[in-house]
Amino acid sequence: MYNTFMSSNLRNNLPFLLLVLGISSYILYFSLFGIMRYEKLYAHYFDLGIMQQTVYNTYQGIKTRDMSRILEVTDPLGSTQQVKRMAIHNDVFLLFLAPFYFIHDGPATLLVIQSVILGLGAYAVFLITQAVFNKEKYADYFAVIFAYGYLLYPPLQKANNFDFHAVTLATTFLLAMYYFWMKKKYGLSLAFAIMSILTKEQVGLTVAFFGIYAIINSYTSHTQFSFASLKKHIVQLGSVHKLSIFIKKNDLCFGLGILSIGLIWVAVSMFVIIPYFRMGDHFGTKYFSYLSNAPWKAIPVIFRYETIHYASLLLAPLGFLSLFAPFQLLIALPDAVMNILADNDNMRNIYFHYGSVITPFIFISAIYAAHSFITTKFEVLRNVVGFIVDRFELPKKSLKKFVCIINNPEKTIMYVLVGAIAVSSLYMSPLPWGHHRDMYPWHPFPAKYQDIKLWKMYLEDDMIKVSSTGHLAPHFASRRYFYNFAEGYDDASYVVIDRHDITRGFQSDLKYTEYQNILRDFRYIKMYDTNGIEVFKRLKN
Repeated sequence: MYNTFMSSNLRNNLPFLLLVLGISSYILYFSLFGIMRYEKLYAHYFDLGIMQQTVYNTYQGIKTRDMSRILEVTDPLGSTQQVKRMAIHNDVFLLFLAPFYFIHDGPATLLVIQSVILGLGAYAVFLITQAVFNKEKYADYFAVIFAYGYLLYPPLQKANNFDFHAVTLATTFLLAMYYFWMKKKYGLSLAFAIMSILTKEQVGLTVAFFGIYAIINSYTSHTQFSFASLKKHIVQLGSVHKLSIFIKKNDLCFGLGILSIGLIWVAVSMFVIIPYFRMGDHFGTKYFSYLSNAPWKAIPVIFRYETIHYASLLLAPLGFLSLFAPFQLLIALPDAVMNILADNDNMRNIYFHYGSVITPFIFISAIYAAHSFITTKFEVLRNVVGFIVDRFELPKKSLKKFVCIINNPEKTIMYVLVGAIAVSSLYMSPLPWGHHRDMYPWHPFPAKYQDIKLWKMYLEDDMIKVSSTGHLAPHFASRRYFYNFAEGYDDASYVVIDRHDITRGFQSDLKYTEYQNILRDFRYIKMYDTNGIEVFKRLKN
């Protein structure tokens, strides 16, 4: 009897145990991956070095009560002046990470926090799936599949791998925002919405779109995809004067509140905060300058191959199911449009963090689409197949496979999901089994690592002004004044250079020019040259 009870208890809790195992494995692997990547000189000034200096200065400001150091960073865009982080991005959520530096004041703290928060996003996916599938027999199985699909989602993993960005945390915050809204816990939903917008200035647009979605959704059940429901909602939306009859007061207030907060955040960030601290427009506006005089140029950009390829990279890991729940997917429209229209190829590369705000709604829409297919039992497919059979007088025996699919929608959707998740992980994932696997952090430490450790100890006084090349930057950014070597080293007391980094990677032309300059600069003397690491010291004037 005891064995029967234990077996039954294990079976009932198996989905949650699998979830805990998946989340724990994700957090452990990617925390270690991030730390090893940083330690082995694979991280970069853009953006781990910048984030480290910002959070470190904030931590020191709290510790010493020197409020001038709060969110302070040396301008990475070339001026070498001390500026506030808001001059670059309005991601003031970095402020709330500084207290964790009392535990450990290094980049590893940021990397672990990022992995933990992103890993916990799988729990939000699990809960959303359970809520959507609450009346279905296989609810827990679908919850586990979608949660593992999230943990194995290549764009999420690559965003986690690529240094640290506050906006990456918005993936989990937006998922939590949506879940608590579903459960009518508006206070918690609002809290996560605010946390989301604090991670970057443009996230407010996505939150605003969610507010619109919440208002529209308040007079009907959670939208399911079918041609009949689409027609119904178009008709209802056409009768704007009847809208108030259906909308519940609390739902309306919440939706309007979220919409207002999102729009106000974006407007204040773009037209007040960033211009004030930057003394000019947001640097990112140049990515869209080509549209100012010729907005029609957006049309060929939207329909080019690069756009289709980018969309497929985001949607394929869930079998393109998200396309069949367009109402939820459209919440991500602001970030998707910005990435597509931007005159910056990196924004359409899943290697970086630019899809972090889109990811939550790809999963939410896929969850709704899967549930819709199951509850309608492939109504559209059934009608199409029936039409083909009648039109061409096909024999019934030739339709056995279609009949099997239609009669087993749960298993069919599971097979589609598991297959898409597995194939995309095998091809796109940075994990060891992926075709695009990233194994560099697991290689032995380079010989020059000991040289870097030596100079980190020698220059540990955080008031010493240091400049370094990009991959060394995260190791020397724990100080008030830090200068990106590619943008100029003139104000630095010490310059630490990795010769291997000079002619490779980002800003290689600028680095090479500055390297030639410092070799001829009589103000600096080379005092160290071992394993490709050169250290220059500024002579006293």
